[in-house]
Amino acid sequence: MELNATQQAEFVSQIAKHQAALHAYIISLMPGMDGVDDVLQETNMVIWEKRRTFELGSNFRAWACAIARFRVMGHRRKLGKLGMQMFDDQLAEQLATECEAEPEELTNRLCALESCLGRLPEKERALVDFRYFSDSNLDEYSAQCGRPADSLRVSLFRIRAALKKCITGELALYRSRS
Repeated sequence: MELNATQQAEFVSQIAKHQAALHAYIISLMPGMDGVDDVLQETNMVIWEKRRTFELGSNFRAWACAIARFRVMGHRRKLGKLGMQMFDDQLAEQLATECEAEPEELTNRLCALESCLGRLPEKERALVDFRYFSDSNLDEYSAQCGRPADSLRVSLFRIRAALKKCITGELALYRSRS
């Protein structure tokens, strides 16, 4: 079925509305893996290609997450063929099911993470950004900032622990407001 201009505008609105949730969902299925943005882009392309099969009025987020799950599985297969190690498919399916079950919780967690990251001191934030958003390794960052790599690893451990505590507190605030 071809979409009219109003339906197409609504569809585009749904894509835009669910980008953060889709991104968070893909990250949850690919913890610590490169390629999240590529998988999101592929997911958006497939969503657009399949727009005629979506039933307006049904759950767009669930439909889009199903597409994202298949794109993640494809990405994992590709990485597996390249010899990269990752958690098994059963665990990936369990994560996918759990993340789909609580869309509001996932959105709240993403907001809490963003809030807590924003509170980090500049040096700690730079370390986190380098570790999780760079293709380089900690040894390169060590040379760049003049700190031993082992010291950076310990700092990352402490930062992650602090972020976990901060996120837990933020989520408790979100729940108390509901």
